[in-house]
Amino acid sequence: MQETLLPSQVLIVKILLGFVVGALIGLERQKKLDAERVVGVRSFGLHSLLGTLAAYSSQMLGESVILIYSIVISCILVTTQIYYKIFRAGGKGLTTSLVFAISFVLGVLVGLDIPEEGVVIGELSVLAMTVSFGVFVVLWFKEELAHAVEVITRDEMISAVELGVIILFLWPLVPESVVIGAIEYPSFTIYLLIVILLSISFANYLLVKKFKDKGVYFFGFFGGLANSEAAATSVTDFYVHSERRGSGKISLSIILSNVAMIVRNGFLLVILDTTFRLFGLYLIPIALIIIFSMIRIILEERSEDRPDAQMFDIKLVSPFEFGAALRFAAIFAVVYLVQLILTITFSDAGVIVAAIIGGFVSAGAVVASAATLFVTGEMTISIAFNAIILATTMSVLNKMLYTYLADRQTALLKKVARDSIMIGAFLIIYLLLLSLGLLI
Repeated sequence: MQETLLPSQVLIVKILLGFVVGALIGLERQKKLDAERVVGVRSFGLHSLLGTLAAYSSQMLGESVILIYSIVISCILVTTQIYYKIFRAGGKGLTTSLVFAISFVLGVLVGLDIPEEGVVIGELSVLAMTVSFGVFVVLWFKEELAHAVEVITRDEMISAVELGVIILFLWPLVPESVVIGAIEYPSFTIYLLIVILLSISFANYLLVKKFKDKGVYFFGFFGGLANSEAAATSVTDFYVHSERRGSGKISLSIILSNVAMIVRNGFLLVILDTTFRLFGLYLIPIALIIIFSMIRIILEERSEDRPDAQMFDIKLVSPFEFGAALRFAAIFAVVYLVQLILTITFSDAGVIVAAIIGGFVSAGAVVASAATLFVTGEMTISIAFNAIILATTMSVLNKMLYTYLADRQTALLKKVARDSIMIGAFLIIYLLLLSLGLLI
């Protein structure tokens, strides 16, 4: 009989979360507690707990009057807070009153949450915790956000809004694929690449603005983790719009995008192939290319002229260019079609040829598919590794093509071609030595 009187695990969690989702917001308000603020951790936590208990009781007893009663009480408390803030304390902001009201709503969400069987925390509770943490972050970094808004330019604001519209409004509307005859075309993948390119192009702009000339290095590496081809296209486009200044730094940025691409492919192999056989073979190329790239960076940094003025004038550059994104998407679409036809038409030879062509678009896709086929036993380790190395090689060499398409002048192209050919040569020589059995 005693066991039936004990609260369930779900109810205990509800009570704790009901207090915490409000108390977390109150924690930030507590640090600024003064004569103008009469609510802190306890007030916020108890306010949200009121919503939780009322919603839970109303749901269990089937009496909506309990929830209505708590809503009335909450409205009185919030109204009192607003009145005190404006008319008695002479305050100008309503942030505390607004988030005080939000805390009650979050508590109600926790109370109404009905988790699935065997689960303690349901979706509504997760939503309440997420919103609570988000509000806490926004309030805690208020000064930083205010400063960011003050220094942002009109073009940057417009570009950020454009990017948000492309992501938030078009994302649900783009179909996964479009069937054209017997071919299923990856329309969403193409759209996603455009989004990635625009995002890293915008990130490139912000990094250069923040770190000046060193910003292109950060962009090259982190952009390469997402898509090295898109990173190369974007940074070259940035170089053209910056009056073609600092070709050496731009070429180093493209080298770093290649390094990031190769490291990322290595992580893919570790994740997909738990035997680590493919990664063991791939480890030597990773080490060689990283060493080569570090040497190139050191030499380029020593030889690069260092003018007193900043090389990249961000005033000359738009936060992102749609032309570069659309150009890259068109190239991807054509290469993907050719790769698909070859894979369907031929067997192992088709896989190799498809890997070579696929490397022009995304080596990561080829690496992932080859590793998966090897793990499932549908492809030998020899064919899988050949496809991986060839795709990686083409992904390194294709930087020449993307650089040329973005900038027809030869100053930057010569440096990119030199670096790409040397890295590509390392990979091909390694593959040949491995095929001849000289490294095993």
